[in-house]
Amino acid sequence: MENPNEMVWHNDGHVVHLKIDRTELVATHVDCPNIGDCTSEEHGCVVQWFVDRFGMECNVGTCPASEALTICWTLSGSKRDLDAAQLWFMPLTDEVFNAWFVGRNSAEPAS
Repeated sequence: MENPNEMVWHNDGHVVHLKIDRTELVATHVDCPNIGDCTSEEHGCVVQWFVDRFGMECNVGTCPASEALTICWTLSGSKRDLDAAQLWFMPLTDEVFNAWFVGRNSAEPAS
């Protein structure tokens, strides 16, 4: 039985695009597959909404440098009140996360 308080990680094809601006890594935009649980009636894609506002502060993983990161994401809180919610994303190339995610969801590989 799953823990109802545990956050759900979504592996639905979101890609965060990055560029280097001087010495800072900047998220420029998100490719949204427009499927799954990412859509809010008021804000559209919640992943895009959080990345637009908080950029790489939403990233909790590590990975090699890349222009595009395919990610898993999770939302703590309600899509109805994004100002009171928090979204985190993990690059699928984060080795520790990927090993955990694939092991936990062996029926659906992360990469």
